[in-house]
Amino acid sequence: MTCGLCQHFVNDPAAIEATIPGLTAMGSARASVRSDDGICVSRDTMATARDSCERFAHRVRLGRGQP
Repeated sequence: MTCGLCQHFVNDPAAIEATIPGLTAMGSARASVRSDDGICVSRDTMATARDSCERFAHRVRLGRGQP
């Protein structure tokens, strides 16, 4: 399975900016060049939604309309 479906993958721009101090001084996590990149909070690395690894865990859906 891919990182985009993993509970450890965070690609919300506000969460990325909060996680990487100083990022907004260089630009923004809202930039189109970021595409679907995000942070794997399990490995503490940047990843794309298409990446995968052995730590994959299905994201739990909380309810209708909620991620």
